[in-house]
Amino acid sequence: MNAVIQAVQPYELHGTLYFAFRYLVEGEQQLREARISHDMAYADPQPGDAVDVHSILGIVDRVTKLEAQPPA
Repeated sequence: MNAVIQAVQPYELHGTLYFAFRYLVEGEQQLREARISHDMAYADPQPGDAVDVHSILGIVDRVTKLEAQPPA
């Protein structure tokens, strides 16, 4: 699902980098949250990034950055 990152907080747990994301899915008004390890996300996620949030059975397992669309 396409979304925009509203907030991202990196943190470390037992020596592994994780990210806590707050994101807004296109067409929705309620923020969602996900916590994933660094290897499930792209490098240097930032608020405002357009992303694809991939989930299985409602559990986020990957966040990828969407390429910027050229102006029409």
